[in-house]
This record gives sequence, C-alpha cells and structure tokens, in this order.
Amino acid sequence: MVPVGGRIRTLRAEREMTLDELAKKSGLSKGLLSKLENLPDANPSLETLYGISEALDVTLGDLLDSGAIQAKRIIPDKKPHWIDSLTAALRNEGKKPDEDILQALYVLQTRKGAAQKGEAAWFYMYKSLELALEKSRK
Repeated sequence: MVPVGGRIRTLRAEREMTLDELAKKSGLSKGLLSKLENLPDANPSLETLYGISEALDVTLGDLLDSGAIQAKRIIPDKKPHWIDSLTAALRNEGKKPDEDILQALYVLQTRKGAAQKGEAAWFYMYKSLELALEKSRK
C-alpha cells in the first residue's frame, strides 16, 4: 500500500500543483504538507485529509487508495454521533449501509480532529468511499 504522503505527492504532481499552491487551496501549512509527503509514518487527521482531498478535487477514497486499504474491524465503545443520520440518509436513497465503508469511517473517526466533523461531512466521506470502492470493484 502506498503511504498517504506518497498519494498526496502523486496526485499533486498529476495536477501540476506546487506544494505552496496546495497549501493555499487546502488552508494547511506548507510545512505540514511537506511532512505528510515525506514522512512514511505520517498520520494526518481526518480534517487534514478532508482539506487535501477537496483541494486536489479527489475523493477521500482516491486519496487513501482505498483499493489497497485493509482495516481490522472496529466496534466503537459508544455509537458515533453521526451514524444514525448517515444510515437514515442512505436508507432514504434506498441503499443499505455498506459495513466495509462504515468500518473505514470508524477508523477515520479515531484520527485527531474527527470528532468535530458534522453529519454532512460524514455523509460526504461515506459517498466518497462508496464511489472509490465501486471503481476498484469494476
């Protein structure tokens, strides 16, 4: 699996975007982005990943290279605040929530800053991962 920093660098290069341009567009510091791109054990927060994915105009799944993600099953100690509204919104679309995507979101919620995300952001992240997984399954 390619480290997230390598994916960020590759996606940025594909868009012919400088580190400074990505910093301005994402609202993140150039120093933080440089660390993410160059440290193999970088562990960015969900908020940081979200900002980078929006700045690069990609889904979180694309950024995380979800085709190669392997996560151990996590059962949260308490039900996440966003889970009821997310599953209700999906059911309103006539969809059954995908347990693999929910598991990925459980992993993401444990990263720094994740608890501050609103329900709309969790829905966006679910849809991004769903789209990326659809692509990888074709």
